[in-house]
Amino acid sequence: MEQTCRKRLSVIALLFFISGVGGCVSHQISHKEGEIQSVPVLDTHFETSLIIPVTIKSKNYKFIVDTGASLTVIDKKLAEKLTRPMRPDEIPPDYREALSGITAVNGVLEQQHYTLVKPVPFFIGSEEIRDNDVWIAADTTLFSQALGTEISGVIGIDTIRKLNWQVDNNKKRLLLTKDAPSARDWKRCTGYDDSYNRSPLLWLTYGNDDVGFRVDTGASGSYVGKEFIEFAKKQKGTLVLDNPVSRNGDIIGNYNTPLYILRGLKFSNMPLGELKVSENPNQLYAVGMDFLSRFTRYAFIPSRMMFCYDVSSIERYGLTSQRSLSIRYTGQHIEIFYNSDDNLKNTGLRNGDILLKINGTAYPPTQIDKVREILELTPKGKLTLTIQRETQRQEVHL
Repeated sequence: MEQTCRKRLSVIALLFFISGVGGCVSHQISHKEGEIQSVPVLDTHFETSLIIPVTIKSKNYKFIVDTGASLTVIDKKLAEKLTRPMRPDEIPPDYREALSGITAVNGVLEQQHYTLVKPVPFFIGSEEIRDNDVWIAADTTLFSQALGTEISGVIGIDTIRKLNWQVDNNKKRLLLTKDAPSARDWKRCTGYDDSYNRSPLLWLTYGNDDVGFRVDTGASGSYVGKEFIEFAKKQKGTLVLDNPVSRNGDIIGNYNTPLYILRGLKFSNMPLGELKVSENPNQLYAVGMDFLSRFTRYAFIPSRMMFCYDVSSIERYGLTSQRSLSIRYTGQHIEIFYNSDDNLKNTGLRNGDILLKINGTAYPPTQIDKVREILELTPKGKLTLTIQRETQRQEVHL
């Protein structure tokens, strides 16, 4: 590892990994006189994850935008209504070979977890997408549980590359256009590495070394390979174990990995301060939405392989976990779930408790990521949960 780190750290090749929204088509954006006017394809609100409305056969569905997914995914139950499995002779040879060993964040995606189905035309805002070669049909239940709303599919990099994606974190707006925005509209722009079936690759600096991280918009957190964890442990003061058992999930299912607080990373000479990273069992490296949320605005411009952004600082501290509680969205509620006995010991909570309020405030399921952050970071003794357990309502102080 030490010899590797003197150069750019290699990122393991990745074929496929995965981790309320309304939308509208806007009118023309005003530009300076003489400049080309760009008509947005979609202008929509988001909470934390990039969830967009997708129209298939005149019906609207919610899909998560996931740069970490090589192909577009549709929920298997929905696929049964809208399309059909692809025959072996319909699958292009290159796809057949590549899809023989689909890799998810947590392991290899076995055949029983997915079906290759024939794509049908669909709309993202005003833009019709009708040239995908292959779709994957899989169970999207875990995505819905994690994201706080019913998710019908995943927009993969095969579709993402067709449009330009501009995100305003302050206004919580996602703008999609066919025309690439001008670099003049942003404070900084940097190129990213790109290749077939891969997500964008940004280079961060750790000490004197450059480290390649994929951009995974389908993941709430960031992750690195075990080899990097072992290397960072030798660098004094840069790595702290935050939680020996952190719960994660992907298209295969839920899994547990250690969670660390990493210090010393920089992006474009800007220090990150602290970044939480989980140890990835497949030696994959990626920054998730926790990294992208630090920018005031940012854009991915596929035609130029350019990442543009506005920000004064991306430095963050105070990320040490005060407690570890897993929650999910189910039955229109946020529910305490997937916790071990050790996690719930001395809390007064049980798996299955419905979370009604936090410190007197009720949060809608679409803000489930915010709820996770509050549960995780609120100082001990400062957290009061109002829960529903069967027919009884009670308060729990943590």
